[in-house]
Amino acid sequence: MRFVHARHWGRVLAGCALLVATGLGGASSASATTPGKGTDGYCQDDNGVTVIVDFQGLGGETLIRCAPGKQENGVTALQNAGFELTGAGKYGLAVMCKIEGKPADQTCTGMPPEKASWSFWTATNGGKWESAQVGAQSWKPPAGAFEGWSFAIGKSYAEYPPPRTEPVRRAVAYVNHAPASTSDSGFPWGVVIGIVVVVLLVVAGTVVAVRRRRAAE
Repeated sequence: MRFVHARHWGRVLAGCALLVATGLGGASSASATTPGKGTDGYCQDDNGVTVIVDFQGLGGETLIRCAPGKQENGVTALQNAGFELTGAGKYGLAVMCKIEGKPADQTCTGMPPEKASWSFWTATNGGKWESAQVGAQSWKPPAGAFEGWSFAIGKSYAEYPPPRTEPVRRAVAYVNHAPASTSDSGFPWGVVIGIVVVVLLVVAGTVVAVRRRRAAE
């Protein structure tokens, strides 16, 4: 009987340790695939274009990245934000076929099908998404603008959905990049607290297991 208790507590402690480790790690910030281009999250000010890519039914989390500085057009903003792009056949990047390799099943030898295509959206900070009236290569993004790409499956042009993330600059996007600290010293208090919690759980489990073993004897 005492061995059952020991195994039971072992499972509990392992689970607690996993939960603590998960909590300390926090949510991971998705990154684009082109190294050295752009930064994760929203542009912090008007010096850049915030690019939001919503894969919608393709799966995967929405990517939010900043293309710093002045951008020549919507395509260069995508590239400078760090996204990997594939154009459609002879049209090149004037017609977007894939972003970050999605959709994986398209050949990109010609125009993408109407009911499986990327749509291009623009907005100002704090405004609303508007379907772009010009192609991405013709759009001249103003300072601090938002650019959105949203994939539509099984919909006509008139039904294409905008990105599900609002074009509102949010400082929270930078939380995951800040050091885990409660003071200006940069000391990782979060990690220390997590270790202490795990140690306390181990001690408590050991005490209970010993008491139950003695009681059984």
